Amino acid sequence: MYKDFKAFISRGNVIDLAIAVVIGAAFTKIINTIADGLISPLISLVSGGALDFKDKYVNLSGQDVTGLAAKEIAEKGLAVFRYGELITDIINFLIVALIVFLIARWVGSHFKMLEAAAPPTKSEELLTEIRDLLLTERSVPPVR
Repeated sequence: MYKDFKAFISRGNVIDLAIAVVIGAAFTKIINTIADGLISPLISLVSGGALDFKDKYVNLSGQDVTGLAAKEIAEKGLAVFRYGELITDIINFLIVALIVFLIARWVGSHFKMLEAAAPPTKSEELLTEIRDLLLTERSVPPVR
């Protein structure tokens, strides 16, 4: 069993996955900081501060909860439908998704530029020659 576990954990894809999780956790902090510290304030400035809907709710308990935040009402065990938190989380998700998309797009174009700048490898040159020879043989009628 130890040998099997050692073989499993030594595989490249398991180690790659572990590295991806660690880097992803660190990257999450950066993305959240960009979303909360840069993008959200800009949207709030443009929208007049209407980005935070966390205190929007529907009181289902029938009790007087004037002046209390939705989370405080829920912590008291009263029935409250906190739809504002969902709206705020959806907006935050869309902001984070946009940032991740823009970064992924930038990284993808950066690697495409690096690929275009790299000269072909020896095996790529040989494969190109073979392809060209095959194409020329097809265009010439067979000799009888």
